[in-house]
Amino acid sequence: MAPDGRLNEGVSTRARGIDRAIDLLEALHAARGPLKIGELARRIGAPRSTAYELVNRFIEAGILESYDEEGRVFFGRTVHFWAADYLTVNDLTKRAWEEVQRLAELSGETTQFCTLQGNKYTVVHMRAGAKMFRISSDIGIEVPIPWTASGRLLLGHLDKEALRTFVPAEDLTLPDGRTLDFDAFHREIEQATADGYCVTTGLVDSFTQCMAAPVKDGNGRTFATVCFVATASKSDDDRRRLLDMLVASGRGLSAPQRR
Repeated sequence: MAPDGRLNEGVSTRARGIDRAIDLLEALHAARGPLKIGELARRIGAPRSTAYELVNRFIEAGILESYDEEGRVFFGRTVHFWAADYLTVNDLTKRAWEEVQRLAELSGETTQFCTLQGNKYTVVHMRAGAKMFRISSDIGIEVPIPWTASGRLLLGHLDKEALRTFVPAEDLTLPDGRTLDFDAFHREIEQATADGYCVTTGLVDSFTQCMAAPVKDGNGRTFATVCFVATASKSDDDRRRLLDMLVASGRGLSAPQRR
């Protein structure tokens, strides 16, 4: 840092380079498929020369791979190895994956382990249901929080004004064009927090419902959820049975409360 308290130019330039590198990887993740380098440059707002430099360095490291003769690139095997390391070391993630498999087998329903990525909801683990009618969501896709039952649990620690700041106003608009009332959304969050579970029906489409239960850290804050995505036609008894399974699962995955 310079004597006047400002970052040195070299440090600032390196930081911008790191930001560009992260932006490039996030752009590939959002695309869910290979992209040409020129398209990557456009998406991250960088000169093509910068994008080429980053891509070439990532290819050398195995982080990216050339995908085809059109010059498109995508994630490489190094990323797979890093992900495997993460799953091996992170005990909760490993247990959550096992729990998703168990619940899907036991219930026959599509089962997910979910959390927040920034101010969006995302699925970490998912297993499609064994029943003839299946509903699934892709792992890693970022979804507006108000579209989900899990989101109403994951935001329970925010007061009303913090909630208004955190959730983009446009995310209150559902896929069919309906707009959720913010005050009603806040009340649903308070109710879900009090109930210790949440059930929503018809948010993303008219024939599905989502049931979610919280996974809490040592301070009692919800940082993840386990949920079922099922048909909206479930009987009250079936819904209660599934909720009981989720709540018990969430408690089992939660950290012991600190005293």
